Parts: sequence; C-alpha cells; structure tokens
Amino acid sequence: MIKEEALYEPIKKALEEKFNNIGKCFLEITSKKIEDSIKKILDDHSVFILETEDKKPDLMGYVLVPSESGFIDKRLVVVEVKNKELKIADIYQIKMYAEVFNTRYAFLISPQGFSEARRRFLQHRFLLHFGGVQSITIMQLLEDYSLKRDNILSYIDPFATEP
Repeated sequence: MIKEEALYEPIKKALEEKFNNIGKCFLEITSKKIEDSIKKILDDHSVFILETEDKKPDLMGYVLVPSESGFIDKRLVVVEVKNKELKIADIYQIKMYAEVFNTRYAFLISPQGFSEARRRFLQHRFLLHFGGVQSITIMQLLEDYSLKRDNILSYIDPFATEP
C-alpha cells in the first residue's frame, strides 16, 4: 500500500489545476507543520487551536476568486487524504478542520472511497455538511493521479464557475 504522505503532492497539484476554473489556488502540505504564509490568513482563534491542539489537515491553503465588482475573495481550503477505504470517522476529522478554520472548501480524498454500505448510509444523512451551508467534497484519486468527484455524495461541484 502506498504511504499517505506520497499522495500529498499529486493531490495538491491536481486540486490546484481544478481550481484554475474559478481562480488562483495556493495549497501547502501542512500535515507536519503549518507555515506562517497559511497562519497569516487565519483568524486568531484558528491559530490558537493550531498551536494548542496539534491538529493539522494534510493540505491547507486558499483560492483567490475575482468578483464581478473587482474585489478578490480569498476562500480557505482544507484537505484530508487517506490511503485506504474511507470511514465515517474521516468525515468528522475533515469536518472539524473545516469548522475550526472556517473554510469555504473541504475535501476528503482517497484512492478507494467509501464502501457501498457507508455510501448508502451517507446518501440520506447530513454528515457531509459543515458550517450550516457548506458541503464536504468526497473525491477519489485515480491511478493517473487525477481526481474524480463522487457526484452522488458530493453533488455540488466546487470547481464550477459561479453565477
């Protein structure tokens, strides 16, 4: 089985490419240390949690999205990577990061995805929602290192241009 850490860079590159549709994406591998470039875009409470709880998403960053009025919207991104079949506990892990850091985008990515039983369970639950209105995006890392969104569990496309 491939080590989880070996998946970080290919996933980082694939996400940055996908976000090119809506803006410029900047991601960093943050599983061991979160650099100041990321900390400076977080609020004080989030930085406090980072420093005291020792909880770090695998990847973290932001997307700069231009608005029609000429402003640039900086949208935070967190990513949790697993090298095995996804479990319900993995959802709670990425949900914690998304809510603590008040992110716009949260991704849970694995080469294997969820088992059929877990998928059926998740189709009728609100476990994939955070912050009241946002959704966790479930993606599968394919053999060619491209990413495929689970269109049933993640029906909102985070890479689509917005009206």
